[in-house]
Amino acid sequence: MAKRNQPSKSAHQGRVTPKGGERNTKVGRYRSPEESGRVTARIPENVKHSPPWWGKTALGLLVGGLVVMLGNWMTVWPGSYSPWYLVGGLATSAVGFGMLTRYH
Repeated sequence: MAKRNQPSKSAHQGRVTPKGGERNTKVGRYRSPEESGRVTARIPENVKHSPPWWGKTALGLLVGGLVVMLGNWMTVWPGSYSPWYLVGGLATSAVGFGMLTRYH
């Protein structure tokens, strides 16, 4: 029969750390974020709200840009198939999307 892996008799037995002494009650960090000064102040609630017209304007720009691009595709506008209608529609939609990223 093969011998099982058993710890050698010379292995240290007993405590690894000394008994007693200072107890560290803080787990994980040695300093709190407040102590280190790395806490970002909260934004006041009255600043977080967008004006009432912000969302309506942003959605209007998104839809307006889509209408311009679809009108160009369906040859509704004068001088249709102009790349400038596409550029204008994309720019309008991009501004609307940018506004929605700031909406609270």
